[in-house]
Amino acid sequence: MPAEDVIKDSAKSSTVTNLDLLMTKIPAPSEISKELSKEGVQLNKAMLNPPDKGSSYSGTFQQAVNMGIFGADLGYLASYNQMQDATAYMAQVAKLAAAIGITSAYDQKLMDQFKSATTNKDSIDIVIQTAFDRAQKELYSNKRASTSTLIFSGGWIEGLYIATSLVKDEKNDKNADLYGKIWNHLYAFSYLQKALQDYKSNADCAKMLDTLQPLFDAAAKLNDGGLALKDIQSIQATVTAIRSKLI
Repeated sequence: MPAEDVIKDSAKSSTVTNLDLLMTKIPAPSEISKELSKEGVQLNKAMLNPPDKGSSYSGTFQQAVNMGIFGADLGYLASYNQMQDATAYMAQVAKLAAAIGITSAYDQKLMDQFKSATTNKDSIDIVIQTAFDRAQKELYSNKRASTSTLIFSGGWIEGLYIATSLVKDEKNDKNADLYGKIWNHLYAFSYLQKALQDYKSNADCAKMLDTLQPLFDAAAKLNDGGLALKDIQSIQATVTAIRSKLI
């Protein structure tokens, strides 16, 4: 079904375009996690949002945003083959999805597929992406694309938080790909910003737009085509402050 047919709650006609760009231009948080793993950056589970906090979130804003955050944490753990922990995060993502009314994306069949895929990273990625795609389609078909934007926001901020917290060295031949992925992830901010602006009549999206504005402003100033370590450290401080409000 074309996006124009299912996204009916747009504030502007450009919303459909912005959401399409959001989906295609924002790299999956797992892409950065895979790069961290490939480059030998040590796993740090302590930095993640504890899965047992999931039950403390109430209301669409907290539940949707932290569904995205837990999803990024899930991808990070899966990239390091930490499947016991990843399963706990998958369960929390499923619970939050149910709480915001996504009833079919994380059914028992998919959860069983996830558990049986624990020895194959590619299979795990497929299962995670399948669930995410189902969730988006269900939200769109029920005219709740604004909620989808909140989920994207949570995943985007968490992916950026993880990456910028773990980069400790100046750009070099070994970590050039990681710097590039962080740059691409950061500069997808313009699509997210536009989508949130189009939904600012929605109180939750207006709140997220205001919360992320300092990071959007910081990203907009980095227009030299690349990142230095000092830029990542500056972004990391801003991301950490924002994330602490969201979790």
